[in-house]
Amino acid sequence: MKIKVVVKLINGFTLVELLLGLAISTIIGLSVYNMFWQAMKLDDKMRHVHESYTEVLMADYALSHDLENAIKLDFSGSYPDAKNFDGQKTEFSFLTKTPKGIKHVRYYSGLLNGAVAKSMIGRVVNESSNLASSATGALPIEFLLRQESSLADWLNETTSNTSTQIIAAGFKKESFNCQYASFSKDLHAVGSKGIDYTDTWDKNGLPLVVSCNFVLYDPKKPEEGLAFKRDIFLSPVLSYHDE
Repeated sequence: MKIKVVVKLINGFTLVELLLGLAISTIIGLSVYNMFWQAMKLDDKMRHVHESYTEVLMADYALSHDLENAIKLDFSGSYPDAKNFDGQKTEFSFLTKTPKGIKHVRYYSGLLNGAVAKSMIGRVVNESSNLASSATGALPIEFLLRQESSLADWLNETTSNTSTQIIAAGFKKESFNCQYASFSKDLHAVGSKGIDYTDTWDKNGLPLVVSCNFVLYDPKKPEEGLAFKRDIFLSPVLSYHDE
C-alpha cells in the first residue's frame, strides 16, 4: 500500500506544477547570474581605479624623492652657463643626490621611440610595441619619463651614461604641467597665500616649491579623467637665490 501511494504522488505532478517549478528555477538562476555579473563589473571598476592610483603613486614617489634631494652646486668658475634647476611649463631638470652619486635628472611627458625596452609597472614596452614607436603620435596618452645623466655627461653635453625610465603611464596627452615659486621671507606670516607661482624658473638657486599636475586618461570618459596636483617643497636653505 505504501508503495502505491508513493507512485501515485510521483505520477501526480501536473503540467502547471512543472511550469511553476521551471519558472522558480529560472528566476533563481537569473538572480544568481545578475549578482555574478554585477560583481564582475564592480571588480573591473575597482581594478581600473587601483591601476589609476598606482600610476599616481608611482609618479608622486619619484617626483617627491628626487626633488626633496635636490642640491645646489656652484659652477660659476668652470661652467657659468650651467643651471642647478631649469624649470619650464611642461618639463624641468635639476641635480639630485642618489645612491650612485650626484645625478642630473629631467622629468617630462612624452612617448618612447626607437629600440627601447623598459619595464613599466609590471608591463613591458619594447621596440615592436605600438606604445614604444613613433606611430603612437595619434594616441591620447603619454608617459611620465625620467631621464638620468651623470654629472660629467650633463656638464660636457654627452650621453654615454644617460638612461630614460618610464615612471608612470596613461597620462592624458599634454596634461603634464609645472609651476615654480621662490622662497618668501614672510611665508611664515602670510601662509600659502604668499606663494607666487610662475610657469618658468631660470634663477640661480632652487625654487621653494614645484607644483606638478596632470590628468590620467580615462577611455570611458576621455574628456574628464583623474586630475592630480602635487606641491613638492624643496629645502628652504637651498631655495635662496642670487638676484
